[in-house]
Order: sequence, then C-alpha cells, then structure tokens
Amino acid sequence: MKNSKLMVGWSQCSITPNGPILMEGQMYQRVSRYVHDPITATALALDNGATQAILVSMDMTEIPLHALEPLRLSLEPYADIPFEAISFNVTHTHNATSFYEDFMRVENEMVYDRGILPRLEEPKGLVCREKGQRYFVERIRDLIVTAWENRKPGGISYAHDYAAVAFNRRPQFAGEEGTVSVMYGDCSAENFVGFEGGIDTAVELLYTWDDKGQVTGVACNVPCPSQVYELHYFISADYWGPARNAIRERLGRNVYVLPLCGAAGDLAPVDLVHISKTNHQALKIWGGQSREVFRDFDMTLLCQNIGERIGEVVGRGYGTARNYIDYAPVFAHRILSMELPIRQVSQEDYEEALRQVEEIHSRFSPEHPMEMPDLVAAFEPQGVILRYRQQNQSGLYRFTCHILRLGNVAVATNPFELFHAFAQRIKARAEAEQVFIVQLSNGCGGYLPTEAAVRGGSYSSKPASTVCGPDGGEALVAKTLEVLEELWESGF
Repeated sequence: MKNSKLMVGWSQCSITPNGPILMEGQMYQRVSRYVHDPITATALALDNGATQAILVSMDMTEIPLHALEPLRLSLEPYADIPFEAISFNVTHTHNATSFYEDFMRVENEMVYDRGILPRLEEPKGLVCREKGQRYFVERIRDLIVTAWENRKPGGISYAHDYAAVAFNRRPQFAGEEGTVSVMYGDCSAENFVGFEGGIDTAVELLYTWDDKGQVTGVACNVPCPSQVYELHYFISADYWGPARNAIRERLGRNVYVLPLCGAAGDLAPVDLVHISKTNHQALKIWGGQSREVFRDFDMTLLCQNIGERIGEVVGRGYGTARNYIDYAPVFAHRILSMELPIRQVSQEDYEEALRQVEEIHSRFSPEHPMEMPDLVAAFEPQGVILRYRQQNQSGLYRFTCHILRLGNVAVATNPFELFHAFAQRIKARAEAEQVFIVQLSNGCGGYLPTEAAVRGGSYSSKPASTVCGPDGGEALVAKTLEVLEELWESGF
C-alpha cells in the first residue's frame, strides 16, 4: 500500500513571563530575580490524513500536570486538533517554573505542618497559581493551534551523530562497607574509584523539509538535561539558548528547533573530574541542595561550547540528510496507557520515617520555623512517608507513553528521569534504524534508576526521589520494544 503524503507544521513562542516566578529544580525555594535568556516552547505537527502527532517541547523542569486539563478544554473549539495525539516534553532546565506552585512546598505540606515550614517572601507581580496557569495555557494553546494551522506538504529525513554534552554525575567512592555513589561527589577525593555508569554521546536528528527541498526544522534528541546554570536565581533555557543560535547559524535563522531530552537520569552537562579540583567546598553545598553556590567555572562559556557542539552535529547531519528526503514516509502513532509497579518501602522504614518527622516537628514551631537546610535534611523521611501512602492507594504508577514510527526511525516517550542504560537497551535491540528516547514526557515519574544505582545509594536512586525501581525500568524496556516490533512487523 502506498504511503500518504506528509503535512508538516511548526511553531515557536516565548514562555518567558513578565514578572518573577517560583523556580523549580532545586530543593531550596527560589524566586527568580531576572531573565538571563528567554525560555521558549516549540511545536511540531505531523499529519498524513490517517495519522497525526504533535510534539511540544518546553524549556521547563517538569511537565505542568496542573495545566493539562485546562489546556485540553481551551483546545475544544478547535475540533480538528486531536488532543490525545499531543506529546509534551521538557528540556529540564532548572531555571524555569511550573507556572503554578513551588513543587517542593506542595509535598512539604503533605507531611509537615505549614506553620513550621520556611517562610517564602513572595514579591509583587509573581506569575504563579491561577495567574501563571492562565498565562501558560494561553501561550501553549496558541502555539499548538499555530503549528497545526501551519501544516504544509513536507518531508522528513534523519541522521545519527555524536556530541560530548553529557557526563556521568554519580561518582563512586570506596568505603568501609564497600563502594558507594554520591551524586555530584568530589572526584578529587582519595577514595574516588570511578563512575557508577557510562555516558551517552549519541545525538538523534530528525529534519523536516518543505516541498521545494528547503529545510524547515530539526528535532534534536540529546541525552542530557539542561542543567549548567541550575543553582541560581535567574530564568534561562540553559545550553539550549546557545544551541538554537548555533543551529540557525548553520541552517538558517528561520529554522525551527525542537529539543528532545534523551534518557539522562544519571547524566549532566558538567565534567566532575575536571571541576572537582577547584570546587571542593562548592560540591558539598551543590550536593546538599540547601542554597545557592557559585562554582569555579565559566557557566556561560560552557553553555556556549555545548551549543556549538550541538550546532556542529546538526550541521554534519544536514549534509547527509538533505540527500534523501521522504515525502510519504511510513507514519504510525501508538498512544499507550502504561503502568509500572511502584517501588515499595517497608513498614519498618515507614515507622522510622514517622519517628524522624515527629522529632523534626519537636524542634520547630511557628515562632521558630525551619530554614532551608532544615527542610532539605527532612526530604528523605518525607519521601518515605509519601511513598508509603502512595503504595497503599495503588501498587501501580500509571502514565501515557507515545510511540511513533516515521520512516525507519522511532520516537518513544516516558515520564521519568530515565537512567541511560535502559535507553541503550531499547536502541540496541529495536529494529528501527534510530530510536529517539524522550524522557520527562507527559508525566512526572521521578528518577528511574538501575540496580547498580540502588546499590550505590544517594539522591536519584532512593525512594524519596523515585516512583518506580529497576524492575519498572526493565518492564518499560520490554513494553517499548514490544510495541516497536509490532510497528515494524505490520509495515503499514
């Protein structure tokens, strides 16, 4: 059967609010002080008459779940836009917002009395709660409508290349009882023995073209969150700002760029081996996540260099991809309601967490509330209690997963900060020539660690920062491969 011709539509908008925001990404609470560079959202609409998909990428920390139902309602007047076919993902900059509430405060108030929590002074004009939600929904609604209305005959091609962007952020250290992992640990320490896992330098690229063979946009799947500036009090798209500029210098200033964050739960854009020598004290504060700390390296230069590396990769891929443009590719889109087992905590761990919370309450009062270091220190017992409540309500974590076939490449989304080993298993075993694994999509599933990470310990592998455990990762790999196999066997 002959494949139908493809229609391609693009749109981009600023989601930079005109006022301060409640920032996300660190455990200490932050209100933005200024805009370092704009945060944006980009949409790519694909349609061949029988199948549709809209990919929305946002310079945010996590998916704003609070806004999805208002957004769906706002799109109801546009009856031809299939809301169920929209997949949302974020770049995971730690210098943005959910446009509603500080995510830690919501969880804090589920366990600790509001009166003892740190006071957060909110400035005038704060763009949050109903005001922030309304701003976000209006911007993203218009973005999606514009991309859909911009659909024109077009084609796709793809390329696979490499860029040094991500480094492992879980160094390991020899101890009396064996090797332990410390997220953002000081690699200059005498007992540093190496890293828990490897790195992933692969970059998957999907180019779109108009009917005259001119490039219109590129989707860049980079397995690394945008977390160079993460500790500070300004709004920023992090390295994706320079990356967009570098790409447009090579492909044209009107080219759209769709960032897709690959599996990178254990990866970050900072080389700990290199910076440890001059950041002993800063690394302790950074790992503690209780306040802002200035590290001894040029963050702006690092972002620019990362942007250049991504630009170089996109430029090289363009040289290959322009030679084979498919205007009627095989196009399939499966939208799965998936469920994975919730990682369990024991009754004993729960009771110990309750004891710790009771002790914490005894030390503070409305007259003598917590300070940020106190709140961060209380994160682990809080997480255990919340997990225990969650597992008693349901033993499963449910989410939506989008899996696409475009020609001989695949796109597979998940809601986690997925440790990269799981993605490599999918990529290696799938029949697709390339697989775009897109984490932090359509949900907030926390970190999804490997067995090695659970053994190593530290933040990003403990119950307080995870929803599912390694068995959930194995199940995600198996289900994704099962659906990909079906898409390739059917042939469409």
